[in-house]
Amino acid sequence: MKNRTLLVLAALVLLAAVGCSPTIYEVRLEKSLFLDAKPGQTVYVDVKNTSTLKTFPLRDDLRANLAIKGYKLVDDANKADVVLRANVRYSGLIEDGLKAGKIAGGAAVGGVVGGLGGAAAGASRSGSAATALGGMLLGAGLGTWMEHRDLKNTFITVVDFQVLENRAARREQTSVYARIREKDLTMEAAADRVRPDIATQIAGLF
Repeated sequence: MKNRTLLVLAALVLLAAVGCSPTIYEVRLEKSLFLDAKPGQTVYVDVKNTSTLKTFPLRDDLRANLAIKGYKLVDDANKADVVLRANVRYSGLIEDGLKAGKIAGGAAVGGVVGGLGGAAAGASRSGSAATALGGMLLGAGLGTWMEHRDLKNTFITVVDFQVLENRAARREQTSVYARIREKDLTMEAAADRVRPDIATQIAGLF
């Protein structure tokens, strides 16, 4: 009887630990770019936002970071040595993005953007969506294991960007993604948290 009680208590402790949602914060590039740009050159920055969260002034952060690194900012792409174009493709909850198909179809988010949407569709047909999604998130390199419920609580931002050098003679492109999960964090607060670090990641390539 005593052993059984201990086992029950141990199981309850384990369930409580699994049920906790620790804070997660991560910003990463899909791949590195190796640019020839050098401080002193002129740079034109253009940022679009096709996400539903419109308050995302990434352009200001990018320009500030590049100015600190010694680049000269211009407002005419035709007068720039380097043209940086970016689009905030998605900014919101992972689950909402998957349902709307807004983060599917690319290779960002460590492989999740390209694979998670399809995995979710296939899993729903087999009746094991939670298991498949969790496995895909882990296999895609997102780091911490996530249950299906975490898709409802994790904020994610995907930014695609392109760098044109030497009057577009050389073109490089990749994506940067950020995810954050924290108790009682609003989408607006999450966006304010990740935006400066996204700008730092992109500007760090220069």
